[in-house]
Amino acid sequence: MICKLCGQDRKLIEAHVIPKSFFRLDPADQRPARLVTNVSGRYPQTIPKGVYDKSILCEPCEHVFSSWDDYAADLFIKNWKSIQPLMAGSEQLGYGLPKYDYFRLKLFFLSVLWRAAISGHPMFDNVDLGPREAVLKQSILAGDPGDVNYFGVVLQAFDDENVGMLNPQPETLLDLRFIRFYLSHVIAYFKVDPRPFADPLDHIALGPDRPLVLLQKSFLGSKERRLMLKLVLSQRP
Repeated sequence: MICKLCGQDRKLIEAHVIPKSFFRLDPADQRPARLVTNVSGRYPQTIPKGVYDKSILCEPCEHVFSSWDDYAADLFIKNWKSIQPLMAGSEQLGYGLPKYDYFRLKLFFLSVLWRAAISGHPMFDNVDLGPREAVLKQSILAGDPGDVNYFGVVLQAFDDENVGMLNPQPETLLDLRFIRFYLSHVIAYFKVDPRPFADPLDHIALGPDRPLVLLQKSFLGSKERRLMLKLVLSQRP
């Protein structure tokens, strides 16, 4: 079959769109993780290996993403406790780091967006880049993360690491089009609008030569928690 990155006719593999580490799967857990959806006609399924697609990538091309995926997993999953709180007096507004590898982190996010856009997995049905998918693919092949406005990324993080993940959703912020992704407790807003960021997003978006910033979001009172509870309860006999 044809690999969607290199265009070669090769054996395709079980390629993860979102790296397996972000699903926080515990091999010792007797209960495999389940994918639950509110899409009509689709039913819960077990996902012991996370969510993957067998129709998009060959093994050499998936390895292209490895160092980017590993860097993001180290930053947000394995070493999350090293991320510093961002305080305003006694109030915590977010999380951050004064220095990080913009090149690898931005390419991680771009690659996740591209993998979701080309995937046929129902979890990513809302990710449609139209003709810009081909533009993004060329950036990945070139290893070029672009500047702050190129498929720009704004980050949030829940104040609880033990959360589920929801399907990506389109969203409009300050009149700009975004797609919202859930990556464990991290929420990434991908700017799919070609227009540049406006204030205040231009100050907190992922960019070279600036600190890493993730705005804090309370999970307990969030719409995401309410939706997750609703989905789980709806599947009980």
